[in-house]
Parts: sequence; C-alpha cells; structure tokens
Amino acid sequence: MKKLQLIVMMLLAVSFACAQEDDFDGSTMEQPVRKPVEMPWEQVNIGDFAEPIAYPPVRQADVMYYWTIWRTIDLREKVNHPLYFPTEMRGTWRSLGQTIFDAIDFNNPEKTEDVLTLYSDEMCTFPYSRAELPGILAQTFTTTDYDIETGEEIGTKEIVQQFEAKEIISYNVKEVWYFDKQYSTFRVQILEIEPIIEYERPNNNTNIFDDDQEQDEEDVKANMMKKRVGYIYYNELRPFLAKQEVFNVKNNAARLSFDDLITWKRDFSSLIYKESNVYDRDISDYIANSRDQRIESERITDKLRTFEHDLWEF
Repeated sequence: MKKLQLIVMMLLAVSFACAQEDDFDGSTMEQPVRKPVEMPWEQVNIGDFAEPIAYPPVRQADVMYYWTIWRTIDLREKVNHPLYFPTEMRGTWRSLGQTIFDAIDFNNPEKTEDVLTLYSDEMCTFPYSRAELPGILAQTFTTTDYDIETGEEIGTKEIVQQFEAKEIISYNVKEVWYFDKQYSTFRVQILEIEPIIEYERPNNNTNIFDDDQEQDEEDVKANMMKKRVGYIYYNELRPFLAKQEVFNVKNNAARLSFDDLITWKRDFSSLIYKESNVYDRDISDYIANSRDQRIESERITDKLRTFEHDLWEF
C-alpha cells in the first residue's frame, strides 16, 4: 500500500513539473501565472503567424526615375503617438522603440541568433559587434561635486546614464521614391531607420541633474542633448515589426502591426530634412530659418506629388 501511495505521489509531482515547464522561460525571475489578461476572449498572438509582406519585385532596367528622401518622424506629434506609447510594456503592447531595443537585445551580447543588427554608418555596411552594444546606451558625464555644508568644491563625480526606449523622441528615415515602368506605379521604399534619443544634459556645477531645478522653456531647450543610437537596415527590421501589434486609434479590433502602419499605410507625420543633391547637404545647411525650412520641405513633397500627377492624362 505504501509503495502504491509513493508511486501516486511521484506521478503527481512529475505532472505538476511538466505543467509548470510550459510557462517557464528559463529565467530566474518570478514567472507569470497566466498570459496577460486584456480581454474576455482568448487572444491569438499576432506574432505566432505574422510575416512581413514582400515588396513587389523591381528591376533596375524598369526604374525610369528615382529620388532619395530623408525625413524625421517626431514622436511628440499627436498622430505619431501610437509609435511612442506605451512608455512601459503593458501586456502585449509595446512601443516602436521598445520593439527595436528588444530585437537588438543590447544587454545580452552573448546572443547571436534572432537578433537585429545595428550599423554605425548610413549605408548599413559596418555593423557594431555584439560586445559594443551595451556601451551604446550608456553615457558617462563628469560633474563638479560640492560639499553640502560649506559649498566648497571637493572634486569631480562621474554619472553614468543608461538610456531607455522611452527616451527615443524621433526617428530619421531614409527612403527612395521611384517610378516602375513595368507596373506603371510610383512607389516608395524605406531603406534605413535611425532612432534618436533626446535627454537633458546634467549641470556641471552640481552633483545632480537639472530635473529638480526651475528653468524657463528656453533654458530647457538649450540644455537638451541628442544621441544617435545607430542605423538599422529596414528590411532586417521588418520581421520584428510584423510580429508586434500596434494600438489602432480607430478600432481596437482591427489588428495592425508596426509593419502595416509604417511600411504600407504610412500612417505617420514627418518632415523632410534632406533630399538627394550634388552638395550632399541638409536643408538646414542652406536655410537657417525654421519656418523657411518647413516651406522647403513642403516644396520637396509637392515636387514628388506633382511628378506622380503629371504621369497621367485625364
């Protein structure tokens, strides 16, 4: 009888272990008890079946016209908020920046499979090594340290700032507009994307950041710094974007991925800051006034639109 009880207890222990193994991800952190509770029905994860839609094939001989455009996507604009929020991962929802950071996996340099490559140049020809990645998101500042009681200078202090995905405020995007005579269509294809982090520079005269100090708007803007994370080849990023669902501001039930939103719907607001030119210069290099820079950006947009309209006769 005791042997039978022992066998039953062992079988129960094995079955319980097998049941727990399905939800165990190999981490030493506390494991979730269930999938995120977001709706009353069972949700199918978009990442389980999504694949990026292939671009239409194109031959160089069929390209009769093309123009290279550089634009910036400012996430502070309301229409771009689906790319920025949520700032912290909530259930299955995450921002575009967090999706990119998770795909690169900065804090796991040992991982070499199923990760996104980050490049140091715009042409995406020189990749960062996996060992270099942790240092890209770390910034070290040297500030003057003062005695709290006397106010005397007692030395310097190093502050290490670790950047997060929520500090990505904008993206620089390089894309090519081309006319394909085989299909008689004017198309656009994104070549690369560059996340831009914006942060407040620490004050060199104190041992704390300026967050607790009162400053007017002009001082805050003057104290803001920008950091380029690196260049990402967009075709390598698309498989990760296709598996991440994005918030649909019009209908939560109409499921969209970041690949749908950016690649095909192009549902974002942006400003052109450069077009292909013989001097290889930005608009800001030959136009100083910000208002006139926007007018120049609209002129380039209108040039592309006019070219497309002039292809047809009615």
